[in-house]
Amino acid sequence: MKLEHIKNLLQISCNFNTSTISHSFSIGAEDTLTVKCLKDTFILEVTSSENQHIEYYTTVDEAAEALHKRIHAAKTN
Repeated sequence: MKLEHIKNLLQISCNFNTSTISHSFSIGAEDTLTVKCLKDTFILEVTSSENQHIEYYTTVDEAAEALHKRIHAAKTN
């Protein structure tokens, strides 16, 4: 998935942060990352299904770049 597509999806979540919109990204066969914008904020929460680890990002660019790296790192392993 291209970085710009990820940014667009995350921006949609933040634009409609009064409701809950989440996006899921498959990372290899074992893990899925779920991303949502916390209600009434512009903070993106990324949760790993594999270990329930949660990370927070304050910008769409920062979150998109982290997701893009994780998605493409899994493809090369």
